[in-house]
Amino acid sequence: MNQHSIPEFCAFLEKIGHSVKDLDKLNVIHVAGTKGKGSTCAFTQSILTQLSEQRRAEGKQPLKIGLFTSPHLIQVRERIQINGQPISQLDFAKYFYETFDALRSPHPPLRKVSVDSPSMPMYFRFLTLMAYHTFLREQVDVAIMEVGVGGEYDSTNVVQQPVVCGIASLGIDHQNSLGSTIEEIAWHKAGIIKPKVPVVSVEQVPEALKVIEERARENDAELQVVKPVDDVELGIQGVHQRANAALATELCHVWAQRTHNVTASESYIARGLQLASWPGRSQSFPSPRVPSLIWHVDGAHTVESIRACAK
Repeated sequence: MNQHSIPEFCAFLEKIGHSVKDLDKLNVIHVAGTKGKGSTCAFTQSILTQLSEQRRAEGKQPLKIGLFTSPHLIQVRERIQINGQPISQLDFAKYFYETFDALRSPHPPLRKVSVDSPSMPMYFRFLTLMAYHTFLREQVDVAIMEVGVGGEYDSTNVVQQPVVCGIASLGIDHQNSLGSTIEEIAWHKAGIIKPKVPVVSVEQVPEALKVIEERARENDAELQVVKPVDDVELGIQGVHQRANAALATELCHVWAQRTHNVTASESYIARGLQLASWPGRSQSFPSPRVPSLIWHVDGAHTVESIRACAK
């Protein structure tokens, strides 16, 4: 990843028939972070699903909710979801080949950013491209986009006018790509902040928060730091999930206000938090062979995450 990453991705987007401006139609909620960004996206999707059900009950058009996340647990289709479900095998094949064939076609020619620019995107960048293509074709009302690695040069960061950006808890990871200090990593993660677009963050260590504040000021973006929710039942278990739930709640508040000029109802937010699920995160289930044996499963991949999971 480098300064050519986003321009190259823009060229791939153009190659398959979309402009960067087209992505503004998706009303993107963009989420970065070291720990908890996937859970935050799951809470966000669940809350917006309850908003959609409320709209349906009021005789209004329900929302079509897109979610792009990584990695997948069992099938790659899990990365691209609509209304809480992975897209079908048929739709995955259709949108895969629409993307792949457009990239392989000699017309129009691919705009080269540099002499070393690749002619085809790598795995994650291809799936990001396919996700944006899918959401545009499906005309979703909102696309919740989880950053893959970092933020500044991540392929999801091609979107220039998201509705709101969120930053989950930051820590040390992907040091080869992002740097060895929390300040360097925070700079990359805060790279999703866009001019005059609201940004919401969980509480961070002072060194990371200082970088986020600086990048928000540079972009004239209003920054809000939220405290963990309390006295709310969560569908995804764990004390650490209370910060993710708070981030998701505020992201939905801002999104509803900016897109529909409505104040998010506490009733559907509470129900969304309660019904949220994220397989492989703070998950417990009995062994199919030995029912008395309980498995506790989590995707923790940093020292801090493992400690939080153990609690």
